[in-house]
Amino acid sequence: MKKMKRLVAVLLVGIMALAMLTACGVTPSAPSMRDTALEESVAQWTVELGRSKGLELTLDSELTEISNKCLPVAVKAENARLTSPNAHFDAVNKRETFFAEAKKGKTAALVPVTFTSEIEVTKDTLAYAYAALRADVQSNLEQAGVINPTKFGVTVTKQKEYTLVLFVVSE
Repeated sequence: MKKMKRLVAVLLVGIMALAMLTACGVTPSAPSMRDTALEESVAQWTVELGRSKGLELTLDSELTEISNKCLPVAVKAENARLTSPNAHFDAVNKRETFFAEAKKGKTAALVPVTFTSEIEVTKDTLAYAYAALRADVQSNLEQAGVINPTKFGVTVTKQKEYTLVLFVVSE
């Protein structure tokens, strides 16, 4: 009987340890894997949409790398938004702090655009999202000191609940 209790206790501890190791940091979505095919399309559409607004935007590999570094933190912020308003506020602050370090003194703005999983990201939905978020985007650019945007970087990740398009915009 004693051996059985001990075996059950050891098994229970093992199961709890396994649960802790696999459950820590559980979010409603998978890890942030880039969707490079969609990134290429979004970059092309962004150039075209910019041109239609009188902007000559070019894709910049350095800004794309900054976006890539910030993508996991941005995913955590979006996951927090879906689960808890208080956690979202903290996660956004962490995202902004991480971005400030990643841009290394560059004048650049981080512009996250989220689409629910029901919405396919297309040129039209991207244009609609920009139109809907225009005031926020302009405010974000102005706060970052980006007055005349000419370069951008972009990364895209598809999660279970959403698609996150993460722009970094600079002059």
